[in-house]
Amino acid sequence: MKKFFIAFCFLGAALMPTFAQDKKAEREAAALAAFEKTLATIESKDFVIIVGTYQIGGVFETNNDNSIFLAYEKEYIILQGNLITGNNNTNKLMVSDYNQTTDKKGNIKISMQAKGNLINAKIEISLKKSAGKMADVIITPTRGDVKRFSGEVVPRAESNYFRRPGEI
Repeated sequence: MKKFFIAFCFLGAALMPTFAQDKKAEREAAALAAFEKTLATIESKDFVIIVGTYQIGGVFETNNDNSIFLAYEKEYIILQGNLITGNNNTNKLMVSDYNQTTDKKGNIKISMQAKGNLINAKIEISLKKSAGKMADVIITPTRGDVKRFSGEVVPRAESNYFRRPGEI
């Protein structure tokens, strides 16, 4: 009985790394599938990024307000929320100079110029292959402070963002 118990313990110890590798492979496969779906959403140019975390003074804070977002609608970017725009308006910006690049690891970086009535800015969206649906965004306006935030990329039809009427 004692030998059987010891043999069972050795067998369990030998199989544990195999189970851990399977879990890691499953997580990586799920993240890759989410990344590919997110990439297709980005390329359709019809998506929303609701701010999940944002940076203020070097510290990242969590956002729970679904009225602070970046939406891409064909050739326009909609920015709403004081945290990312510096005003409380719904800002509609015309997109120009859209560039999408892929690095050696497969990560995607999108850079574009956007011009509106109140905001002229360079907008950069970074998608890491290992992050799945999450995107990092940097908005560099011609006037004002640089805004950094991250959030989940969702097709506009599936998102639950709150868009105020009356775009500027």
